[in-house]
Amino acid sequence: MKHRSISTPNKFVIIEGLLGYSTRVARDSYDVKVYLAPPEELRTKWKVKRDTQKRGYSAEQVIAELEKREPDSAQFIRPQRQWSDIVISFYPPTGEDDETNGHLNVRLVLRPSIPHPDFTQIINPGYGNSDSAIRLGLDRDMSKPVDVLEVDGHATLEQVNKLEHIICSDMPHLRSICDRESNPELGKIAGTTGETLQSYPLALTQLIITYHMLKATQIYQ
Repeated sequence: MKHRSISTPNKFVIIEGLLGYSTRVARDSYDVKVYLAPPEELRTKWKVKRDTQKRGYSAEQVIAELEKREPDSAQFIRPQRQWSDIVISFYPPTGEDDETNGHLNVRLVLRPSIPHPDFTQIINPGYGNSDSAIRLGLDRDMSKPVDVLEVDGHATLEQVNKLEHIICSDMPHLRSICDRESNPELGKIAGTTGETLQSYPLALTQLIITYHMLKATQIYQ
């Protein structure tokens, strides 16, 4: 007779799926709600790449399935965006529509439903300049006011260091994660030919989500 061991509860529980915010009971179960919203063209490229390389489908089969499911996506999946605390949209830089990986920009919609780091510190005389690699502004998302933080894929380490400092200095437990020497995988992504690329937009997105996960644990301490 085998004895079933009693597992220790995990500090974090991460749930992903298509209908995670579809009911009030489900929405109330999360401390942090994140919605991934790439442009549909980019999402299609990602899905075709994954399903042809890893699941044995042809590109035509994948696209046909996406078209078949589009009415359900429009009716049931995309409306859940309104319930998220953070909307993450990776997208290609202007004029680089074929870019699907390491140099993608990111647009982060930060709703006031949870307290975010004070990113207003990054506003400087260059704010609003379309050539700036980091932009912070106000907008509306699904008719509600939000802060929007954008980071270009071609941003340099020097340009993103200030953002990382804002995130990490507010949360002592994050400092070891922010240390690139002790956490070399931060923002790393596999390129199209298998090489490892560094994405600062991805690194900042990872840090912001980790920031909120650690903030949530403080509530219960």
